[in-house]
Amino acid sequence: MEPSLEEPATKKCKKDWSLEAVLGDDVTQPVPLLPVLTAMVKDKKATSSLVKKLSTVHPIPNLQHLKRVNSSQQDGQTRILIILWELSEKCLEIIKNMNCSVGLEVLSVPITDPDSHSRLASLGPEINLDTALEDQLTVAYVAASQPFTRAQFDKLKSSPSYWPTNFHPEKYLESQLAGDGHDMWTELARARIEEYMENCKDGGGVVVDPTNGTVVATCQGSAEKSNHPLHHTTMVLVDLVARSQGGGAWDRTSDTSGLSYSTFLTLPPADYPTCTSLPATLSCVPTSGPYLCTGYDVYLWREPCHMCSMALLHMRARRVIYCQKSKDGALGSVDRLHTREGLNHRYEVYRVRIGEETDCDLVMCY
Repeated sequence: MEPSLEEPATKKCKKDWSLEAVLGDDVTQPVPLLPVLTAMVKDKKATSSLVKKLSTVHPIPNLQHLKRVNSSQQDGQTRILIILWELSEKCLEIIKNMNCSVGLEVLSVPITDPDSHSRLASLGPEINLDTALEDQLTVAYVAASQPFTRAQFDKLKSSPSYWPTNFHPEKYLESQLAGDGHDMWTELARARIEEYMENCKDGGGVVVDPTNGTVVATCQGSAEKSNHPLHHTTMVLVDLVARSQGGGAWDRTSDTSGLSYSTFLTLPPADYPTCTSLPATLSCVPTSGPYLCTGYDVYLWREPCHMCSMALLHMRARRVIYCQKSKDGALGSVDRLHTREGLNHRYEVYRVRIGEETDCDLVMCY
């Protein structure tokens, strides 16, 4: 019998729950700061020459998101600071041990400091240090990377020693953080989440084709009682999806009560969003059909472990939505695997929060 393609009713959610995106620390935490040595420009006409020379002699490739010059008004006068070079922790420790005077979140360093003086001398005879720069250098703390979110950018700007930083807000990311203007927070999505999580309760999971709401595979929690070390809910779902596409390796996924899969697969409609209109991290169903879970959303009651999370990556899942954190959970608890650099595929992760949860409530992924 073919599964129904009817949309679930967009009813008001009966349960007290909320949805949150599980993002990396580089997005949710303040931008880390690092120390740089700066100098005040005495001869403003020399600013352009200083920037060009410093870019050649002392480039700062890791700080391309920063402006080399920071111009501000102080007591009606234009004050121009320029970044000389990035400071290592060792250099910073030496400077701190020089008993330098402490200003507003900075350390003042005499230009006669041997290391600074020799490096400044490398600018060449065309830069007259006596007339181009003030006698005191300062240690300033600047953004180590470009901010990803408006909150990070505002946090940087609130500092009295803020250094101008490039920032280009990403609407999709902001909508994930705010839970507003994003398709996961629509009434239809909320109704579906309730329906799918009802099927996932007690440790189960479902794989869904989001183009039409079709449940491709189901693993009820009561069915997942195998002692096999690989038979975690996610791994069973992988095999069920493989069966829906004519494959499958485990006998138990073919005839075990509580495990089911659909062989009624449809290609995405003509107006289904292409990869160019979705975030680069979000997979789309190719016109030839899915590879395992390409373009599919995976709903799990428990947060998957590293083995299961990597399986979701290799099966090209589009999104993973889970409810209960796990002691060995790799998508928020002990790791955020999906945010790591170097992955050849990425999926989005969301958590459904129902009430309060303490560490003593957590169980292992299975």
